[in-house]
Amino acid sequence: MEIKNKTSAWTLIVAAVSGFLASFILTYDKFKVLKDSGYTPSCNINSTLNCKSVMLSKQAEVFGFPNSLIGVATFAMMLVIAVALFFGVRFPKIFWQLVLAGTALAVIFCHWLAFQTTFIIGALCPYCMVAWFATLLVLSVAFRELIQFKRDSLTDESSIEATETIQKWMVPFHLLWAALLIGSAFLGV
Repeated sequence: MEIKNKTSAWTLIVAAVSGFLASFILTYDKFKVLKDSGYTPSCNINSTLNCKSVMLSKQAEVFGFPNSLIGVATFAMMLVIAVALFFGVRFPKIFWQLVLAGTALAVIFCHWLAFQTTFIIGALCPYCMVAWFATLLVLSVAFRELIQFKRDSLTDESSIEATETIQKWMVPFHLLWAALLIGSAFLGV
């Protein structure tokens, strides 16, 4: 197995597992709150880090069901993809283009939700922030894999080195982006 696939596989495994667990726990807590209005979700820490305020908002059900169910489904799919990558499966370019398109929409949705929780709701959901973070990691993997297709078609050594450098910094760049997003949310609340 090539080292680039291990990096993508491990990054996607971390993203998928953390995103799935956060989404699953958030969904569980949401259903508990719906059954018992006195229930305190596991992620209620203080007035700023308060999942209940977020999960009871209209923004928590943009499509008529809990947003966290989208995370449960998509992060489960990402885990299957991650395991396949780990075992050496090479997906076609169109596959990664579709993953990139879907993940780009998810990132836009996450940024909208981050804005809503920070400036409209006035509380932050720790599990939501884990999902935002995980979504950015999935985006970095999609970019890395698409850059690899470009790299495979290059013959000029300097171009190959340039794409390798971009690939190497893709995950750290998105980690920094996630840190800035979450840090900005804390500053905004």
